[in-house]
Formats: sequence, C-alpha cells, structure tokens
Amino acid sequence: MKRLMHLACAVLLTITMHLVLTDTAEAARVAVLPLQFSDDTMERASDFTSYYWDIMVEKLQYPDYELMDDDKVAAKLPEEGLKSFDKATLMDVADKTDADIVIAMRLDKLEERSDFFTSIEPMRRFTMKGEYAGYNRLTGVYYHKNIFEKYSEEEPLTLKNDFQQMTFEDITKRYLYRTLKDNKKKK
Repeated sequence: MKRLMHLACAVLLTITMHLVLTDTAEAARVAVLPLQFSDDTMERASDFTSYYWDIMVEKLQYPDYELMDDDKVAAKLPEEGLKSFDKATLMDVADKTDADIVIAMRLDKLEERSDFFTSIEPMRRFTMKGEYAGYNRLTGVYYHKNIFEKYSEEEPLTLKNDFQQMTFEDITKRYLYRTLKDNKKKK
C-alpha cells in the first residue's frame, strides 16, 4: 500500500510539474485570403480552390495556428480581391482582420499540354503563372514570389495521378513554409 501511495504521488508530481512548465503560447491567427484567378474562364478553377484550402487546413493546424473564418476575412476585402500583393497591402489586411499571419495567392495561368516532339517518350508539360505573398506579423517576415513554374513529366507516369494537382501542391507548400519559417521561435 505504501508503494502504491508513493507511485501515485510521483505520478501526480510529474503531471503537476509538466503542466506548470509547459509553454502556454496562444495560437497564431491566420487569415487565408481566397485564391484569386485573373481569368474567369480558367480550366479547373474550382478544383484548384479546393486543393488550396485543403493545403491550408492541413498545414495550419491548431494548437500552433488558428484559421480565421473565411467568410469574415472575405468581408474585409474588396469585392474584386487584392490588386496588389505588396507588404503594405498585406499589413492593412492583417490590421483589418486582426490576424497574425496573412496568406494570399493569385493564379494567372494554369496550363497542361502534351508534347510529342521533343523527346523519345511523350511528355506532359505543366505551366503555372501567378503571384504568392505572405506576411507574418509575429516574425516580421514578408515573403513575395512571382510564380513562374514549368514542370515536365513523361506522359505514361502521369496517367495514374493528377500531375497538375501534385505540382500545385508542392509549389504552394514550399511558399507557405517560407512564410511560416521561424514562427515558433518568436511566440
């Protein structure tokens, strides 16, 4: 019985010390602006919008990040979307929405085509043009990138997967990581 009491006290002491010494930083509030398209006739726009939100929900998880309601964020933006992705504009959006991190992306061109003449195997060529910007008020990091990405893959390798989606996901995650870098150090 005595050993059982000592064990219970040790467990209680360990739990109590862990709770006291645990960092209780708040989650960073993230305003993810809706994905903008410069062309209304862009093929598969709704697919890429859903890919974009899936990436953001996957990477910006609680307890480190708190995603703000997209309807409330969209209400603070102009109807036509952001005209400029410069630091001052993103800082203004952060002030209006009371967000710690603001993420914005626009796609101007998404194109996938077959190319049968440049190599032995038929190739799928993917071109993505647009703009990405992220502002992290916690760290002061402003990241801006004019997107111009070209990828090629042998066509037989693209038949069983969505080559456009995988490329878009890789590019978006790369830029998102650069916006969020060193976020945990400054909390």
